[in-house]
Amino acid sequence: MPKKFPWKQNFLKVPATIMKKLQKLDDDFVKIAATKNISKDDIKDGAYDHVGLFWGDGEVITGEPVVPSAEIGKRPFRNARGWDRVREDWPKVTKTWTFEAPNFGDGARNGYSTRYRTQEVKQHQIFEPQGMNIVARVLKDNGGDKILINFELSPVLSRSMPEFELMLLWAINVMQENTGVADLYASDVSAEDYLKTITLDWQIFPSGSADELIARLEKNAGNGKNVEFAEEIRDRVSFFEVFEPAAYIRGQGGFGSYFGAQFTEDLVVFENLRYGHAVYLLYEDWEQVSRRSRLDLLRDIDANFDRIIHNNGWQTRLREMLQLKLRERGLSTRAAMRGPIRRRR
Repeated sequence: MPKKFPWKQNFLKVPATIMKKLQKLDDDFVKIAATKNISKDDIKDGAYDHVGLFWGDGEVITGEPVVPSAEIGKRPFRNARGWDRVREDWPKVTKTWTFEAPNFGDGARNGYSTRYRTQEVKQHQIFEPQGMNIVARVLKDNGGDKILINFELSPVLSRSMPEFELMLLWAINVMQENTGVADLYASDVSAEDYLKTITLDWQIFPSGSADELIARLEKNAGNGKNVEFAEEIRDRVSFFEVFEPAAYIRGQGGFGSYFGAQFTEDLVVFENLRYGHAVYLLYEDWEQVSRRSRLDLLRDIDANFDRIIHNNGWQTRLREMLQLKLRERGLSTRAAMRGPIRRRR
């Protein structure tokens, strides 16, 4: 069950006070931050554990930046898992699906053929998981029953980003649902530092064994061995290797760590290992699409991709779709039914 809090959970639109503040700012970069006078008893009772604010050894302890739990509320859920937004206000687009069907009703005897289905569908906007985190800092403690805490959400927002007002409302609600306060201020972050938080540096590694690939990735990352990271990569490689990828890809940046496999010039599969809740299959112009910042939105009309959400049976759907896409390209694989990809914790 979602954690219940004694404060207003969200706003349906950006509060007027914040909009007025925004209109007076000349800065492109803004941050969502606010201060709150908090009862020490509430901290002792664990009311703010989820944002890294604890009580220990007779004092308030603040920890590392925290990505709010997806269980906290609607916006934190979207922050951690992403969001598929159906656009009722956009024109429908033509989309074609391919699937395998048995010939003459008996696939075992007559084989299978690729069939096509074309239909007018509503457009979707795909919001990648934003992975926004909250950091709590003690501003003032006079030794009484309460303590002044500053909460700040990162990364900052740019007023030139796609769908800025929508993202602003999202960020405000992430802060509000988790802390009960939200406000807006100018940020002194540089354009260079901002870009580091939203863009990815894609690298291509030759195909090889899981151990070889993990060694290359860890050496390239320069941060030593990471048992959890190695386990994630090993799981993915054990799945991909039966489809004989041409190379493996990894995208790193301030937001997350993407990993996947390239099979042909127009077929790449990848996901965000840190915050991802879906696997993407990219086709034409995959390199251009995959290099978009995490704030650029995928749309049915301008990106050739398929998205498989991590829910029941997603491993099987990914396997079947990848087999189909390879056959469409005239490639046969030694892909057999293997154990499923380990379910994300």
